[in-house]
Parts: sequence; C-alpha cells; structure tokens
Amino acid sequence: MTAEDRRERAPKQPLSILMMILGLMTVVFAFWGTIRYTFPFYAHTYPFAWYGLILFLDGLLWWRWNEGLILKRPREFAVLLFWSAIFWFFFELWNLRLQNWYFVGVPPGGLWPHVEAYLDFATVLPGMFLVYRLLCHLKIPKRVKTEFALKGWTQNASLVVGFFMLILPMVFPHYFFPLVWGAFAFLLEPLCARFSARSLLMDGKKGEWTTFVRLLLAGIICGGYWELCNFWSLEKWIYTVPFFSEGKFLEMPRLGFLGFAPFCVQCFVMTNALYLLRGGRHWDPEAPRPHFLDAETDRPKAVRTTQKTIYFAMMVLAVFFSEWCYAKMRIHTIDSRSEPLKQILQDISTHDAKKLSNEGWRYPKEVLHNWKKAKILIRMPFRDRIRRRLELVSLLNMGTANARLLESAGIDSREKLGRQNADELFPELIMVNQRLGLRDNPLLKRRVVAWISAAGRQSAFY
Repeated sequence: MTAEDRRERAPKQPLSILMMILGLMTVVFAFWGTIRYTFPFYAHTYPFAWYGLILFLDGLLWWRWNEGLILKRPREFAVLLFWSAIFWFFFELWNLRLQNWYFVGVPPGGLWPHVEAYLDFATVLPGMFLVYRLLCHLKIPKRVKTEFALKGWTQNASLVVGFFMLILPMVFPHYFFPLVWGAFAFLLEPLCARFSARSLLMDGKKGEWTTFVRLLLAGIICGGYWELCNFWSLEKWIYTVPFFSEGKFLEMPRLGFLGFAPFCVQCFVMTNALYLLRGGRHWDPEAPRPHFLDAETDRPKAVRTTQKTIYFAMMVLAVFFSEWCYAKMRIHTIDSRSEPLKQILQDISTHDAKKLSNEGWRYPKEVLHNWKKAKILIRMPFRDRIRRRLELVSLLNMGTANARLLESAGIDSREKLGRQNADELFPELIMVNQRLGLRDNPLLKRRVVAWISAAGRQSAFY
C-alpha cells in the first residue's frame, strides 16, 4: 500500500469536520453580513472570508487526505502566517513607488487597524498554498509534461532576467509595473535549484510543468476570491494601474486578473528559498530535503547554527521593516477611514444624522439602500444635500474629506463628477486643498481618475 493510499484510508477526524463546518459558516456569514451592511462583516469582509476559507480548506485536506496545517502542523502554519504578512509588506513597499493601489474605509486610527493589517496580510500564503494542495490531491490538471525542457544555461539566464525585472519597475514604474510579480521568482529559483530545495527550475529541466501550472491556477482562483471579498466591503483596496482605469470587473482591471497567476508562483519560490534556512522543515509535505543537510561531515552542525542565526536576524529585521512600511502606508497608501454618520454629515445637519443613526444605520450605503424610509426622516431643506454627500462619500468609499474637497471645487454630486476631466480637475483640487487643508495626505492624480471612472459605473462591469 502506498503512502497516498494510507492517507486516503485514514480515519476521518471529527475535528476536521468541525473545522470545515466552522470555516464554511464563517464564509457564508461574511458575505451575508457584507451585503446586508452588518457589523463587523461589512467593515471587515476580508479577514472573515479568508480565515473562514483557510479553516475550511485545512479541515478538508485533513478529513480527506490526512494532511493539514492548523492543528496537525501548527508550527508550520504559524510560520506561514508570519512570513505571509512580511511578504505582503514587502509588496506594499514596492507600491510606494508604483502607486498601483490604495486602501479606503480603514478603521479609525488606533491599535486595531495596525493589528488588522498584519492579520489580513497573513492570509496570503496559507490561502494560496492550501488551494494549491487541494489541486494537487484532485490532480487538476492531472499531469503536464512536455518534450520541451529547460537547458542548463537557464539558471544563469534566470538571474539576468530577474535582475532586469527588479530594476525596470523601480526606474520606469509607469510602464514596467507588471514585472514586480515575477522578478523574485527568476532571482531566487537558481538558489533553490543550487541547494536542491523545491525548485520549479529543476522540474522544467525534466519537462515537468505540473506544479507550475497548478500554482498558476491556484493564483487565479485566489485572485477571483480576493476581488470578490473586496468589491462589496467597506474596507477595501482600489486599483490605480496605468493604462487600465477603464475596463474593470469588480475593482480589478480585467487584464489584471492575469497577474494573480505569476504572483502565486513568485510567493511559492520566495517561500522555498526562505525555507532553506529552516533546516529542511517545510509547510509542503512533498518538499525535498536540501542536500547539504545530509552531508556526512561535521559541516551540518555549523551550517545549522549559521542558518538559525541568519533566520532569527531576518525575523527581527522583518518586523522592523514591516513597522516602517506600515508607517509609510498611513501617509501614502491609506486614503480614507470609516466614519460614523454624525461625522460624515456634521457640516450639513447633525440633527438629521442622529435620526438616521437612531434607526440603526451605520454606513452611507446602508442609508442609500433604505432611502425611501430615510428621506422621510430627513428634514426637507437638507434632504437632497445629504443624499448627494452620502453618494460621494460611498463612491469607492472615498470618505468625507475627499467628498468635501470635491464639493468645495463645485463637484457636489456623483453625476457632476462623472463628467469631469482628470487633467483639469486634479490641479483644481490641489489648489482647493492648499487653501482649505481638508486632506492631510498627498492627493494623487490616479485616484482622481479612479473617482471619475467609478462615478459612471452602472454595475460590477465598468
């Protein structure tokens, strides 16, 4: 009986079934609460939806194939959570240069948004890798093997390609931003191949592409789920990718979905390279043991000591780096925060804002969704102005400061905003803000383009 047969015949674990049930219920409640503007799901769709999915997938892998991370290998799960957050802060550092996305509807200042950033970013690696493992067990695709195989010189070529993919986005971010999602795959694969770690490059030399294709597919699946979580949530990210301000599905430019595939491959390679320092321990049960750990000399002990020292130093530096990156994000990437109705409408009518809040409504979109009832509660002189304010504030969840900035420039409705030209509106908004100081953080033209584009949106396709 093979190892796979033994795993398939392993007894079903009651805990794994409970994990699947709890995970599925969390996902269902996350989306149900989001579409009904229910706290905390609408304000925090992403962590509920993703941790629910991770719990479900891990339980499924344990129940069906006797494989899992959360309870079976908790140490490896914790390591993945930690480095997942660090990896994404690294990409946030890149985004300070690229300016390809920004965040809106973030919780008000304090400790919680800081903690939630780590919790959200920690889901990236476990989510993608669990989907990948599910595809492995389902044999989707069954096998991808070709007569074409990579040559020996591809390792050196990979380093050269990776170097240019790393440099070009830094020098010319407007044109080469997509290369960010593959640069480190090319740079680190030769390292993995050199030390016999899990290596796609070595697979390619055998004409074996199954793992590579499954990673691409896992990236696309997770990308679709990411965007599904993102679109209806109060706390979300908005894309400001050059050349793709039009033609979106949900919040993602349609061609942008292709970027999730190489992103998954890159994260896989980065993780494999990192795990070289962990003495052969790996989240993937099928990952090979690096050959230098099996040497029959006195070197392994010295090597392990050096590895542990380097690894510990990397962890400490990674935390400091992430904290520095988060401080920069607060200035350059986080554009708006969630606000109570009283704060949104305080310069129009605090009395009417209080009446709306007394109905149990917390969010602008919630009031607009119940507008027939809401307009009865609002006094006639303020009715139209409150509706227009709520429509602007909820447009890409831009927040009150941006809505008031637009109003001060004479753009007091979504319809007027949709007719604007960004080349003319952006400098006007800059001058208005210099005079009134409504925004503390820098305003970027790409975000104004996103507002104008979204103002004409009629559905999830625009």
